[in-house]
Amino acid sequence: MKYKKEILVTIVITILVLFLRWMNILQIENNLGKPLSMLFLILLCSSISILVQNNIDKNHDNKVVNYKNIDILKYICAILIIILHLRPFQNFSDQLDLAFNNIITRICVPMFFLITGYFIAKKEKKNANYIKDYIKKTIPLYLIWSAIYIPVIIAYGLQNIPIINNYITTITIPMYLLIPLIVLGIPLALLVALIYTGVYYHLWYFPALILSLLVLSKWKKKFNIKYLLVISFFLLLFGATETYYGMLPLNLKELLSYYYNIFFTTRNFLFFGLFYVVLGYFMGSKKDVYSKYCFEKLVICIFFLIFEAIFLHDIERLNSNILLSCIPLTYYLFITTIYLTNKIKLKFDFRAFSKYYYLIHPMIIYIISLFGIFGNNPYLQIVFVLIITHIISFIIIRLKNKNKKLII
Repeated sequence: MKYKKEILVTIVITILVLFLRWMNILQIENNLGKPLSMLFLILLCSSISILVQNNIDKNHDNKVVNYKNIDILKYICAILIIILHLRPFQNFSDQLDLAFNNIITRICVPMFFLITGYFIAKKEKKNANYIKDYIKKTIPLYLIWSAIYIPVIIAYGLQNIPIINNYITTITIPMYLLIPLIVLGIPLALLVALIYTGVYYHLWYFPALILSLLVLSKWKKKFNIKYLLVISFFLLLFGATETYYGMLPLNLKELLSYYYNIFFTTRNFLFFGLFYVVLGYFMGSKKDVYSKYCFEKLVICIFFLIFEAIFLHDIERLNSNILLSCIPLTYYLFITTIYLTNKIKLKFDFRAFSKYYYLIHPMIIYIISLFGIFGNNPYLQIVFVLIITHIISFIIIRLKNKNKKLII
C-alpha cells in the first residue's frame, strides 16, 4: 500500500487523542475536547509524526547518526532535574506539579544511566579496559563533590539542632555510651552514604553508576549480557514496589517492610541503575540500534507514562522514582534522538554544562531556601537557580579548560 505509513500513523494518533478525551484531559470546557479541535489536533500531530519519522528513516538508511543530539538531550534532562528538585509548583498548581514531578522528569535519570551504558559499549570496542578507566575517573570526581557538600550537610544539621536534641532525649542509652556511639557512628554513616545513598540527595547517582558498571564488567567476562538484562529487569520490578506500594497485598507489604525499614528506598544501583546501564550497554553492543516506527512508539510510550502517572497520583506510594513506562520510553527516545537531523551549530558545550548543572544545583537550591529568595514565585525561582547554576558551571568549565589535570 502506497500510504501505509501515513494511514497507520494517523490511526495511532486518532486513538491517542480519543484516549486523552476519555481521560478528560481534552475537555469541552477548555475547547480542546470539541470535535473540530480534536480533528485539528489529529491532523497536526499526524503530520508532525510523519515528517519526523521520515527524517529518522532517511538518516538511518543513509547511516547518519547524530550523537551530538544526545548531549542536547542530557542538557535538557539536567534542567528538568533542577526543576524536579525545586518542586516550585507543589503549592502553586497541582497539575503542573504532577506534570513535572511525576511525568516529565521521571525519564531523566534513567536516560543518564542508559546513555552511559551505551557509549561505554561503543568505546569499549576501541579500548577493552574502558569500563575500568571510566570507574577510575569517576571515583575521584564523586569523592571531591561529596567533600564539597559536607559543609552543606553540617549547615543543614545546625539548622535542625532542636529536632536532633528532641530525638536524642528519646534515646534511653546513657550519655557516656551515647557519645562514643555517635563518634564511632559518624564515620560508619559516611561510609554507608558514600557507597549507597550519596552524602547529599543527588549524589546517589554516582555509587549507583559505579557499582552497576562493576557488576556489568564482572558479569560479561563469564556470561551473556542478555541474562543480566533479564535479571536486572526483575530487580527493577522489585524496585518499583515503592511506586506501586498502595496496590500490593498486605502480606507482601509486611514482607517488604523488612527491606524498607533498613534501606529506606530502592533508588540504588541494584534495583534501579543496573537495569538501565545494562540496557544501554546492550544497545551499544549491537551493530545497529534501530526500531521501525520508533517515533510513533515513543509517542505511545509518552501517553502510557501520562496514564501511569495519573493512575498512581492518588495511590499510596513510598516514592515515585521508578515508573515502568519509562523502560520503553527511554529506549525509543534514545533511538529517535540519535537519528534526528540536527542543524544546530551553536558552540556550546552541552555535555559539560549538563554535568555541572547536575552537580551544582542542589547547593544553589539550599542557599535560596535558606534565605527564602523568590519563595512565593515558582517561575522566578527556576530562572534564578538556572542562572546562578549556569554561571558557576561556566567558571568551573573555564578553569578545567585552563588546567586539564583539575579534578572537579
